[in-house]
Amino acid sequence: MSGTLDSNASRSLDRRIIESGISGYCLMLRAAQAAFERLMKEQPASVICVAGPGNNGGDAYGVAAFLILSGVPVSVVSLANSKGDALKARTLYEDLGGSVLSQLPETDQSDWIVDGILGTGCDRPPDGAIGDAIRWINRNRSSGSRVLSLDVPSGLNASTGEAFDPIVSADITLTFLAQKTGNLTGEGPAFAGSVELEMLEPWDVDPEPLHTRLVTDDVIDIPRQKDTAHKGTRGSVLIVGGRHGMEGAGQLSGLAALRAGAGKVFWATDAPQFDVPELIRISWDIPTIVQCGARCQSVVVGPGLGSDAADVIQALWGIDVPLVVDADALNWLAMNHLENRKSPWIGTPHPLEAQRLTGVPMSDRLVMLKELEALFNATWVLKGAGTLISGQPPWLNPVANAALGTAGSGDVLAGIIASLWAQGSQSPAVTGVWLHAKAFLDALAERGPDVIASDAIDRIGRMKIA
Repeated sequence: MSGTLDSNASRSLDRRIIESGISGYCLMLRAAQAAFERLMKEQPASVICVAGPGNNGGDAYGVAAFLILSGVPVSVVSLANSKGDALKARTLYEDLGGSVLSQLPETDQSDWIVDGILGTGCDRPPDGAIGDAIRWINRNRSSGSRVLSLDVPSGLNASTGEAFDPIVSADITLTFLAQKTGNLTGEGPAFAGSVELEMLEPWDVDPEPLHTRLVTDDVIDIPRQKDTAHKGTRGSVLIVGGRHGMEGAGQLSGLAALRAGAGKVFWATDAPQFDVPELIRISWDIPTIVQCGARCQSVVVGPGLGSDAADVIQALWGIDVPLVVDADALNWLAMNHLENRKSPWIGTPHPLEAQRLTGVPMSDRLVMLKELEALFNATWVLKGAGTLISGQPPWLNPVANAALGTAGSGDVLAGIIASLWAQGSQSPAVTGVWLHAKAFLDALAERGPDVIASDAIDRIGRMKIA
């Protein structure tokens, strides 16, 4: 099972590998060689490396040494005196004839910049010479240079994904030994570019406890239907919402539930608009809604619900059926705290809804997830780039793409999760997040950047799943 480490675990793994008999300098040169080989795939005409005060700077000197040996023009800007293994790497570079600049050049024509400034050690906004160097890198990138960051973009919190100011905008981030949480969630994906992992093997030590588990193809649980299955055996879902001009939200959620495999989907609404003939409409009154919900295997409440449905939310809260709580229902919960329900439920907030529920800022998505879990004993899906899902440790879906940030995307996710749950999936939240992202990415590949929610729904039933 693959996963991510935070900065503390990353440092611990590095230390234990060294204690196992592999010298720190050897590990540094492995990292440098891996970065050099990745850079050479881009056929650089010239490179400038920016070396910070720690081992990340030593990696940059090592990259520069390999570039000299390959005949690629290279120079290094030193932001601080090197020591330990980093000093050895600098000495190697200089012994090969490399030049070290003590100041950033006013102009630079290198087509590639190697960011070896901070690595995983950044936990506050960079300032002084380091802040100036980060801004210099970004100015040159704006002028046409491309950037390779070592481990994480300098200015990014490797544990939380918080982007400090300033922060390097990288085209490629080559991370070492293990994936870093911050590259894959929060603001990290906006600055890390293409994130690639280099394990620097061989080494033989026990793994560190994971900070998050990655949602990958091998952990999903999509129920397989028998050839003899029919609409009565494939699970029934009730969608409660789609009112007050937001009919589309209810219909998108219901259609996504059908495409994800549910046998029957009911829709409770008082809206006049009705465009999906496959949905079974029921009247908007509490006895009917409760009776229908009790006969279903899962219920969605919230998409396009409006703020005047307190009695409906409270009634559904009390019935013994799996419940997916989204959108307006979450906003109502934020203002009207209920005792936790006895039956299982899944909450699917976006960051603003999570802030409303907890009252705390979204500086650390992992902390926010813990705050949600402390508020209610439920499975939480904290949406956004690098979606997080409750678990021990939490799950992280390593997908960040603007195509998912479109109107109706959350409604589709709620419907998919409820459908999988109704069909008997043992991991409806994790599997639903995976299926939702894959559907959007497949639609993006097919259509291009004009993808909308209904395009993703159309892909759900047509995806090839191993």
